[in-house]
Amino acid sequence: MRWIPGRPGWLAAALLALAAVPGVRPGALAQGAADTLRISLDEAVTRALAAGEEMQSAESSLKLAHAQFAQARSTALPQLNLGTSYTRQIKSVFGGAVPEIEPFEADTLAPLDQRVRDLEDALPTAGLSGLGALFSETSFASENTWVASLTLTQNIFQGGSIWHSIAAARNALRAAENLREDREREVVLAVREAYLGALLAQRGVRIADLSLEQAESQLRRVRLRAEAGEASEFELLQAEVARENQVPIVKQSQALYELSYLELGRLANLPVDVPLVLTSPILGGEAPAGEPAALDTTALTGQAEQGPGIRALESIVRAREHAEPIAASGHWPSLSLFASYSEQAYPGDVFPTADDWREDVRAGVELSWSLFDGLRTNGAVQQAKAETEQARQGLQQARERIRQAVAQSRWDLERAAADLTARSRTVQLARRAYELASLRFEEGASDLLEVSDARIAHQLAQTYEAQARHDYFVALARLERYSGQPWFSAAVPPASE
Repeated sequence: MRWIPGRPGWLAAALLALAAVPGVRPGALAQGAADTLRISLDEAVTRALAAGEEMQSAESSLKLAHAQFAQARSTALPQLNLGTSYTRQIKSVFGGAVPEIEPFEADTLAPLDQRVRDLEDALPTAGLSGLGALFSETSFASENTWVASLTLTQNIFQGGSIWHSIAAARNALRAAENLREDREREVVLAVREAYLGALLAQRGVRIADLSLEQAESQLRRVRLRAEAGEASEFELLQAEVARENQVPIVKQSQALYELSYLELGRLANLPVDVPLVLTSPILGGEAPAGEPAALDTTALTGQAEQGPGIRALESIVRAREHAEPIAASGHWPSLSLFASYSEQAYPGDVFPTADDWREDVRAGVELSWSLFDGLRTNGAVQQAKAETEQARQGLQQARERIRQAVAQSRWDLERAAADLTARSRTVQLARRAYELASLRFEEGASDLLEVSDARIAHQLAQTYEAQARHDYFVALARLERYSGQPWFSAAVPPASE
């Protein structure tokens, strides 16, 4: 087969056709459409945000912050407790303290002198008999005791710890909300990078496979020419070596391809053992018309420093600042009000009747003050100050990392844009050079080494062009992650049907 100048050969045509196919996991095209999962970049991001473990962890942290805020707020609200108890007295220390004395009953039919003597005999124990009757209806001598109580307690002052605890918990809740938003941005960036990595690995597999096909085709031609006596044994060995050298490259690209798909599946919670078709042609088509020079690093840095990650750290610093007066509250007294209402019963039997219940109502003020706690409060205050200082240092370091990340992403974008423009042109030149080298070899004007060099140059040009396109979109995704501006979303082409 002769190649006509000015037209791509059948291998170049196959290269162009296969390069237009969206990313497909190996085996996907052999499966039916019902056995494959077609997923765009936006769909992968949606899956990761809806069911990814990273977002579920952030949601759990937010729920924990809500619970901690509710607990802190409860210290400022009144506490109402209801309780009931039953006590069976088996043996009492008061047993025998009050003798059992039968109540005096006068014999009205006895003679007068007999009734007088009976009164004189009962007079010494009359007080004890009344005392025994009194104690029989109290907990001292009752075998059965029932108590039902309702207690109300309200903290008035605890050295300022009540308000500061609520304020610290509120700032911790805001930090959790901002961290959730920051985690969402981080997950979006991770999925985008994984999707781009899968597309790049898929492009590498196609390039390596086509290069192997080209080497095998070239080997077949040389064998035919050798059989016809038009090629030497050395040329045949060169073609065989070129073909064998391409096999490890194919295997390596396939391994990277599978790993990239596993990472994308992990982040987006995609089903395992189901072929995937990536429908967002981000690494195909013309070079994006970006204007990296229009990006203002100062403005981008300012937007990044207002992002949820920095706001979360600022809230953490404020929460730590409230922890200092909470720790210092141990130096101050605590004041609280209390009131209780209870009903008590001491029946002779196990279960009381309505007439056995007695009311008891109390109210008061309680003041407590720890005069010396072994310097525990001083240690808590020092610890709170140290943790506050650590939080401030962490905030400052985060701001410095943000500035560096924004500057690095902007530089990567400028480099990738310039590189992509150059690489796109290089691919066209390398393809034309390979066509001419193959034609020259067919006409006997060059050797197989020239064809092999042209093929390798074409392969490298395609690889570099795909890498530059990948780097360009990764830089846009990182700028969008830090600034919140839709740099990446506006540059990505729509998914294919």
